[in-house]
Amino acid sequence: MLFFCVLPLLLAAATAENCYKQIGEDCDTKHDQEANKKGTAKESCTAVYGVFSNNESSKTSTLTLLQELQGFANQNMKESFHLLLISSYFGNYNVPREGFKKLYRKYSDKLWEDSINVMKYIAKRGGVMNFEQPSHSVSDSNIPKKIIPLFEIQSLALVLDKQKNLAEKAFQIHNNALAHTHKDPAIAHYIEERFLEAHTDRIRDLSGYITELKSLSPANNSISSSIFVFDEYLQKSL
Repeated sequence: MLFFCVLPLLLAAATAENCYKQIGEDCDTKHDQEANKKGTAKESCTAVYGVFSNNESSKTSTLTLLQELQGFANQNMKESFHLLLISSYFGNYNVPREGFKKLYRKYSDKLWEDSINVMKYIAKRGGVMNFEQPSHSVSDSNIPKKIIPLFEIQSLALVLDKQKNLAEKAFQIHNNALAHTHKDPAIAHYIEERFLEAHTDRIRDLSGYITELKSLSPANNSISSSIFVFDEYLQKSL
């Protein structure tokens, strides 16, 4: 029984050894005074642990988990601005679709919150955000670069494709966190808890909107009246 009580203490001491050693060197009176002035801050005494590191080389072909999270935050931010632009397009006097405007503004706000949340998690783990880190997302070569002007049902399809790309990127980070040589289940848990279910709900909602709008537009009816009815529905349901 004593062995089981002592083992956790030994493990904790081993984990803290690097930081403890660094602090000892910094506080040692015989330590180089010039080094003390610089105040060497190594990752051993920061919130960084596991495979999450600011010092991992970015020159390798494989992205680190930190880089993947940085890219994911940037991707969410970029898509948030895209949705805001689409929302503004459907809110102008030429295309007065208040329901679509409200829908895309809602999703834009969600993606902005997701981006901020990822940045907070990076900081929580002792990382630094890199706003220049590319997302390396799932190929979206079939998605048009020009996001406006769009027809209403085209806009739903475009936003659905973009949301699926974000979901695939979340899958990729989740899998890499569990498949990494040393693994980082904390990142996998964070992605699973924060994004996977939310992405599923958004994709289901968007695909449902497309199905509903298509069902309201049979060949013998005017598409404009169907869109008007659906836009009214979005205004009341959101």
